[in-house]
Amino acid sequence: MEPKDIDYQHPSLKDQVRFFLGTLLLVSLICFGYWFGFPKYWLGWLSFAIAAFSVAGNDAVQTVGTFIESKKSVHWFQKLTVLGSLLVIVHLFAWISDHGEIHFQRLENIPETQNFNLIQLLAPVILVVITRLRAPVSTTFLVLGLFGGQTIEKMLTKSFFGYGLAFLIAIFVWAILAKLDPHEYNEEHVPEPKAELKWSRLQWLSTMYLWIAWLLQDTANIAVFLPRKLSALEFVSAITVILLALLVIFRTNGGTIQEVVSEKSDIKWSKAATIVDLVYGSILFLFQYMSSVPMSTTWVFLGLLAGREIILNVLTYRDLPYLDTFRKVAKDVFLATLGLLISLFIFYLSSVLYPDSQSAHSAFFPRSEGYQLSPERK
Repeated sequence: MEPKDIDYQHPSLKDQVRFFLGTLLLVSLICFGYWFGFPKYWLGWLSFAIAAFSVAGNDAVQTVGTFIESKKSVHWFQKLTVLGSLLVIVHLFAWISDHGEIHFQRLENIPETQNFNLIQLLAPVILVVITRLRAPVSTTFLVLGLFGGQTIEKMLTKSFFGYGLAFLIAIFVWAILAKLDPHEYNEEHVPEPKAELKWSRLQWLSTMYLWIAWLLQDTANIAVFLPRKLSALEFVSAITVILLALLVIFRTNGGTIQEVVSEKSDIKWSKAATIVDLVYGSILFLFQYMSSVPMSTTWVFLGLLAGREIILNVLTYRDLPYLDTFRKVAKDVFLATLGLLISLFIFYLSSVLYPDSQSAHSAFFPRSEGYQLSPERK
């Protein structure tokens, strides 16, 4: 089978076995390094690398998912060049303007970790597994929540508010669009080639707009494993790892979790994908400037898709039964809620084993003492 013919959304049994064996190897490597006092600095970089792939893989569905779905004919290198270049520019601007920091003020209320505990280090691996199972889990809760226990309630409140607001905005926006041109949203609708070409060009801009909005929100979810202030070499290394993660996303067409977007109505057309990107990106920019408290962009995206799917089914009188529409929406919410419950359980487990994640000692999970930050890192 040629690489372009591989169905990454439905991996074979052999692929699944290979994946979980690799995951087991990562778990063993992290545990070995932790228990035998491997330097905290390098453990952080190892988890950062895993987090880059897992966070990007999980959140790809909400940032470049619509782009991938409607741009399957575009070569992956072209996609990587455009969005990869933008990624470098945005982070370089942050690194220079924020004096070596790349988290866009999202970690201001979360102290830098002096000694990682084992659960924090393993969180990205857990995220990899959940993503493989097609659950759109919030990386903010699962990863960042373990570092900012005092802000977890604010994260939850802001994220659920984001879901509700995105849901209502989607109903409002697509109710207007469906009324203006109901034929546009019929299941049998196929856009004219000239119109599709025009919207295809506009979608590049809308994807770049959304990509920037998402980077401002979610880079903190992986940067939390790194020193807050990065040297030039550290910055280049971090960006290289993230670019490799982006490469994997495009090469696998979003991976297994891309199904969350693929099954939604008419997203394969450039106009629909462009409007979704513009609305979603605008909501993220709104929350970016409302407060610096981290939030789950996954819940915002699912709220947007849910509102859009429901109002289009109601107003365009599709043949799709209401029960099927509810099933699609409910499945996303169920999987996201399941991911949230897993995240909260892991957070609770971490708080029990490590009451003070900065310095607590547990007889069951001894803390790594092999590395102390230099004065300039504190």
